[in-house]
Amino acid sequence: MVPLTLLFCSAGFVLGTLAVTPLSLDLRVVVATGCAALGSYAVWGRESWRFRALLVAALVAGAFDASARGTAIPKPYELRTARYAATVLTRTAASDGSIATLLVLPSGIVADAHLRAPVPAPGRRVELRGRLASFDGPRNPGEPDLAAIEGARGIDARLESAVVLKRLAGRVRSPAIWLARAHEWAHATLRGYLGEPDASVLAGELWGERGALPPDLQAAFQSTGTVHVLVTAGLHLGAVAFLVVALLARCGWPRGLTCALATVAIWAFVWWSGGHLPAVRAATMATVALAARACGRATLSWNALGIAALVVAASAPREVASASFALSFSCVGAIFACAQPLARAIDGLPLPERAREAIVLTLATQLGTWPIGAAVFLQFAPYATLANVAVVPCVALTMALGAATLLAAAFAPLAQAFANLCTWPLGWTLGAVRLFGALPGATLHVTPAPAWCIAAYDVALLATPWLWRRGARTAVAVLLAGATLLVLEPPRAFDPRLRVTAIDVGQADGLLIQTPRGHAILVDAGGRLERGPQSAASTAEAVGTRTVVPFLLRLGVHSLDAIVLSHPHGDHAGGIAPVLRALRDGELADGGQTYPGHAYHDALDVARSEAVPIVTPRAGTVWHTDDGVTLEFLGPSLPFIGGRNAINDNSVAFMLRYRHFRMLFTGDAGAAAEERFLAEGIDLHADVLKVGHHGSAYSSTPAFIAAVRPRDAIISVGRHNLFGHPAPSTLATLRRFGARIYRTDRNGAIAIATDGATYSIRVQLPSPST
Repeated sequence: MVPLTLLFCSAGFVLGTLAVTPLSLDLRVVVATGCAALGSYAVWGRESWRFRALLVAALVAGAFDASARGTAIPKPYELRTARYAATVLTRTAASDGSIATLLVLPSGIVADAHLRAPVPAPGRRVELRGRLASFDGPRNPGEPDLAAIEGARGIDARLESAVVLKRLAGRVRSPAIWLARAHEWAHATLRGYLGEPDASVLAGELWGERGALPPDLQAAFQSTGTVHVLVTAGLHLGAVAFLVVALLARCGWPRGLTCALATVAIWAFVWWSGGHLPAVRAATMATVALAARACGRATLSWNALGIAALVVAASAPREVASASFALSFSCVGAIFACAQPLARAIDGLPLPERAREAIVLTLATQLGTWPIGAAVFLQFAPYATLANVAVVPCVALTMALGAATLLAAAFAPLAQAFANLCTWPLGWTLGAVRLFGALPGATLHVTPAPAWCIAAYDVALLATPWLWRRGARTAVAVLLAGATLLVLEPPRAFDPRLRVTAIDVGQADGLLIQTPRGHAILVDAGGRLERGPQSAASTAEAVGTRTVVPFLLRLGVHSLDAIVLSHPHGDHAGGIAPVLRALRDGELADGGQTYPGHAYHDALDVARSEAVPIVTPRAGTVWHTDDGVTLEFLGPSLPFIGGRNAINDNSVAFMLRYRHFRMLFTGDAGAAAEERFLAEGIDLHADVLKVGHHGSAYSSTPAFIAAVRPRDAIISVGRHNLFGHPAPSTLATLRRFGARIYRTDRNGAIAIATDGATYSIRVQLPSPST
């Protein structure tokens, strides 16, 4: 016992030492406390409360270390278009027709780019033109940190609007490039024997590549809670370990050698799948379990889980605070806590033992991970348990047959035989995913539960074995009570303020109005991505799906009293359709202009299909809420303004009022619309102005700004956009009349809160006023 403990102590200390040089104080606490915990394990035994107390202290220290370090600050890159000589590292066909490519630049920067075919093979050198940019941190409240996520994958930056100019002489060789070429060969081989989408599903299982899957199939995996099947992590490493141990044990090999070879196979699979952190973390846990089994200790024990957690905390401190860490350890912890009670509960079912084991593991995994999954992905899949029961048992079989197909590729008849066998479990998997994904209510959008609710549920889950001994009904009742806390969102504190948030949706508009009594009105919904060669329709919907809907759900907004569409252009209408599909909506206010845009007509079609009334407010229309908020519409008025800029000039414009507070919204109205407002003698004075048309030179005329005289001006605009917004002349006009300027390209989301007498402005990314 002592030598094994000392081995883990020394390994943990070495890993901790190598993680950061010099060691931070908190990381030293992690390593020292972890070693003390392992020492107590050797002296007092695995049931000692001292071990568990010190283990908890080590993990808490790791969490403090992760939070103290914070998120890695993205390296700033010069945001200008330039030429780069680069080496192709990997290339993957994406479902939109582009090639997702990783490039290594001469400075060693690994950059992500979306290129048009053809793209040279990995190892080839090319010259490109593009704009090197850092990945974003959160630009809206609650958003995931893209810089941290991509950094964990080893990607430093993105190359925007990249175009291959020419191929360069020379070829680079490295293990990473050999691996990329092997993945390409494997995918092409599987495609030749199995076709699509079977080949892409196997690629996801064998090395985590799922970019070529059709979007509808990816959405089906996501909505059924089975997307983890396509991400190489614990499930797949467990399958590898099971297959190796089972095969060698059947051959009569000794237990110690079997576990050692299984460990080698696990880490070889980690290297083959790209060595991503989730796989490394799962391999660490599996290694500890196999080492315990080899030494005659309990393979599945809390101590083994704790040792794995300590190793991960020492080697990657920031991981302790990640959702991925929480999902991994919640999954295994739930298996430890719930497997035995669940096994006793289904013991009477007339099923084979292996089938019952699969059901127990699936149920336990779902019990442990669904609260964190719902908080991270903002959705709950009611059929996830059934879908996983149908799909997960097939994973080991499809992986084995897929690997056999690749190994036998030199013998076409044998490879085809393995592929033919593989089509049966793959067909079952895809059929189950599509079936459960098509059921009514397959995906429920949820608001992340407070941390204390998730903690209460976890306590109830961990107490399941103890409660089960006191009666199954007691255990189920307590667990259901914990789940109820998560499903039924706790009441929020009453906020007597009006809140307006300019969501950062890039070169587009999207604003949310929230009244004191909980009414919500969305003004436009974005619609243009800043990168990627996708079609206009897909990029428009992407902003609504990836940015606007998640933003609303994180705030607890599940229904909108109204959506106000200022005008039909895609950068305002593009995200409307996803919002209409995801949330309950009272009505859609549209200016009623004639416009052929796809995004606009898609929004109208979805509104009709969802039975959302479409209204056309005109100048003079007034909306009132029951808490004193008023929307006074200033435009459009008939007859519509003509000319080349007519769509913009006939935007829906209104004055938002709450007691003494006034905020003016003008959509993309230009100089002609502003002139009409002035000629009609409208009182335009406002505390805050949502600057028209992203601050273009064709709006915000001096006469108009003089009439509004805003104290603060909000410009919704995309970074390094191609239109030169906001125009220097517009900024100069706003400054001349004393307005403080806030911009979503520099400040991220901009939130205004007012009690009707005074107001405050809070930004996501503090930046000097411009």
